[in-house]
Amino acid sequence: MSRKYVLDGACVMCSLGTAKGKLKVTSQRKVFIQGKLKVTDEDKTLLPNFGSCKRSSNQPPCSPALQKWKQTSKKVVMGSKKFVMDNSTIQCSNGGTILIDDDLQRATAGGASPKKISQLSDSMPLIPYQSGYNKGAV
Repeated sequence: MSRKYVLDGACVMCSLGTAKGKLKVTSQRKVFIQGKLKVTDEDKTLLPNFGSCKRSSNQPPCSPALQKWKQTSKKVVMGSKKFVMDNSTIQCSNGGTILIDDDLQRATAGGASPKKISQLSDSMPLIPYQSGYNKGAV
């Protein structure tokens, strides 16, 4: 199975959190996929946080202290920055493991954007089906 890149706004979840968060790209402004910035191993900003932390019984508000991303891109890099992939994980110093819930990268036909595909399908005429159409054509 091919891996997908994680994009700005991707949904992430913590094994000790009570809510999902979204990743915010702050490390770069140059590399985009489908109109969204690619997340690098330097991106650790969450909007909002993960709700409450289940690490302790009183469940205080989450204040994540994220470590280093693991399982990042190996071949495609931007200088010293590696890109975060859909199977990447990052540990929180409070003990939680953060996983990618939705990377926001969408499959498209032949690399075309969904907007372009929609525009093309809107401009294609519909031809009604006729039984026996083209019978006997040489």
